[in-house]
Formats: sequence, structure tokens, C-alpha cells
Amino acid sequence: MEKRRGTKHQNQVLAKPGFNFVGFPDDLGVKNVNGRLGAREGPRSFLEAFQKLNGRNPVRERLREISFVEMSDEIESNHESAARTVADLHRANPKDVLVAVGGGNDYSYSWFKGWQQACNKSSKKKPKISCINIDAHFDLRDYRPVMTSGSPFRRLLEEKILDGASFVEFGIQSHCNAEELWRVAKKYKVKTVPFTVLRDGKAIRAFKAILKSLTTRCDEVLISVDLDALSYAFAPGVSAPQAEGFTGGELLQIMEIAGSDKKVTSLGIFELSPSLDFQNYTSRLAAQAAWHFLDSKLF
Repeated sequence: MEKRRGTKHQNQVLAKPGFNFVGFPDDLGVKNVNGRLGAREGPRSFLEAFQKLNGRNPVRERLREISFVEMSDEIESNHESAARTVADLHRANPKDVLVAVGGGNDYSYSWFKGWQQACNKSSKKKPKISCINIDAHFDLRDYRPVMTSGSPFRRLLEEKILDGASFVEFGIQSHCNAEELWRVAKKYKVKTVPFTVLRDGKAIRAFKAILKSLTTRCDEVLISVDLDALSYAFAPGVSAPQAEGFTGGELLQIMEIAGSDKKVTSLGIFELSPSLDFQNYTSRLAAQAAWHFLDSKLF
């Protein structure tokens, strides 16, 4: 945890909109789906890269609190702890943005669940919260008998924490999603945007349209980024790299668009695996993506 108080400048900073960071240093969900391990190291590598960024606007000065969820060898208890940490951070800082970093993408479940719980308790009317998952994979696998990094959104849908009509899968690639997962997406009326329709420079315009459609119907939008949505050339440090995907520049543009929208309240970045990376390239890209999001959001 970081605290800034005492000086006039620091008190002025605290009076302005800020953000909090929470890390989920766990990749048991990746292990449970036989993926390449390393994502448990993601949050600290991300934070190290982020703290080196120093742009025109003092983004890092708006950081209120840093939290790393303490993990065990029990994935269910880890998810409960993660959701509770997210809820506590949001209730304590309701006007601040939250940046969550994994860990496997199973922590999209804990992140969204904790945020929803905090919003429900702090509001008389249950807010409608939507989600855009930027990903090559649906992550709609069954979470029974064991939770995996490919299961978070199916669990959110089946537990009725997330409404399928308010959920968008953006960048899905056909070669890495079994027929069953397409059926699950159809069953829950999930909006699916295949990567094939985003080629040739169409990704940015498509993201703008999807975000606008959600903000007209929902109170808040959470953006989940599984880094394997990017091409391997831009994000080698992930569990399941893809030959084709978004470029680094497209991701930064998407982050700027998301950050500029007042209804986007939290960003999740998952599957960062430093031990699989090349010269910390993926960690740097993830940190820069969050920085562009926050720079657009806070300034």
C-alpha cells in the first residue's frame, strides 16, 4: 500500500480522481487447463514496468493503493480472496478507477464479481454492469469439476453475475475455440466479434461502435484484456500466444478510447507471463496499455 499525505501538493493530488492497483499472482487456473505457466509473476513485472513510465501528465501520482492478493494452493479460496479485495478497494474508493492485473484469466471472474458486489452494496438500485473481453479465446469452458483460466465468463454467466446481452467477446479466433464454446456463447446471447472482421485496420472503429452500444444500455463497462489477443510478435510473454492478433498500436488506441469514456470504470489485464517473455516486451506493452488508459481517464 502506498499513502500520499502531509504536503500541500500531495493533498491536492488526493483530491483529484485517482486509481488503485490490485495484483492476482496466481496461475493455478492456467495449470488446470494444461497451459504454460508463468502468469503468477505477471503483476509484479507489470508494476515494475509501469513505475518506470513518466509521461507529460503525472499519471503515477494518482496511484492511491497497491494490493497483492495473498495466494494459497486452493484456487477457490484464492478467487474468494481476490473478489473480496476488489470489493473492499472499490467500496473504500468508489470514485477511483481500478486496474487489476493477473495471473490467469480466471481472475476475470473474481475481478468482475468483486466489482459487482461492491456496486450492489453501495447503490440503492442494482447497476447494470457490462464487460468487453478482448481475447482470442471465449473463456467459456466449464468450471466444473475445477476452475480454469478458460472458465471465468461461463461461471459469471451461469451464476447470473454477468448478463450475456451485456457481454462482448472481441477478437475471437476460430482456430482456438471448440464448437461447444460457440454454442455456449449463442446460448447466453453473447455478442461475438471474430478477429476476421477486424482485419485491415477495422479494429478501432469496431471497438468504438461496441463500446457505444454498451454505454447506451449499461451503467458501467469493465474492460478485460487477455494479452493473447495480440499477435505473438507483440506479446510473446503469454500462456497461449497467437500467430495473428491485434498489434501493440491497436491495443494502445483501444485503451485510449476506453479510458476516454466516463462509463468505463475498471481495466483488467491478464495472462502476462514474464518467464515466457522476450526482453520484458509484453510486460512493457501491458504497462503502457494501462498508462494510456489512465492518462485518457484521469486527465
